[in-house]
Amino acid sequence: MLKCFRNCLRPSSVRTLPLQYGILFPLLACLVHVHFGHFSSAVISVTSFYLSMNLDGSAQDPEKREYSSVCVGREDDIKKSERMTAVVHDREVVIFYHKGEYHAMDIRCYHSGGPLHLGDIEDFDGRPCIVCPWHKYKITLATGEGLYQSINPKDPSAKPKWCSKGVKQRIHTVTVDNGNIYVTLSSEPFKCASDFYATGDFKVIKSSS
Repeated sequence: MLKCFRNCLRPSSVRTLPLQYGILFPLLACLVHVHFGHFSSAVISVTSFYLSMNLDGSAQDPEKREYSSVCVGREDDIKKSERMTAVVHDREVVIFYHKGEYHAMDIRCYHSGGPLHLGDIEDFDGRPCIVCPWHKYKITLATGEGLYQSINPKDPSAKPKWCSKGVKQRIHTVTVDNGNIYVTLSSEPFKCASDFYATGDFKVIKSSS
C-alpha cells in the first residue's frame, strides 16, 4: 500500500490529476483510519469530492436538469400589456417586456412570496428592477439580484449606496420565434431563495398555459 501511495505522489499531467487523486485519497483515508480512527471522516469527505470529478477536472452535477422551451403567448400581446404570467413545467413565472427587452423570473418574490406580476418596474442605480408590492423589495430584471441601500454609519456625510444581496430570484430565458414567446426554465443547480415559493401551496395562477 505504501508503494502505491508513493506512486500517487509522483508528478503527473494535468489530465490525469483527477484520476490520480481519486486513487490517492481513498488510500490516505485508509491510513488515517488505521492511525486516528474516527478522524478519517474529514479525509473521506474530500475523497468523495475527488471521486465525483470527471477526468477533465470538472465536478459532476447530478442535480442539473434540462428543460424544453414552452410557448407562453404572442409577442404582440406582451408588447401591449408589457407583462404576462404563465405556468412552465409546473413552475409559475412572470414575463416582462421592458424597454425592448424580455425578462422572465419566478412569479413569487423571494422574500415573502409577494406577487411580482403586480409590482411596478423602476430604475435603481441605473438597473431596471421589479418592486414587490408587498414589502417593496427591489429585484433586478436582468439578473434576479436583490438590491438594498447601504450607508457608512461612521461617516455622517456619506450618501446611501445601492448594494447587491446576490442572486435571490431565479431568472429564466425568454426567446422569440415567429412572433411567439418561449420560456426556458433555468437549469442552474444553485439554490435560489425564490425556489421556496415557486411551486406547491404558493401558486397564484389558476389556469395553466
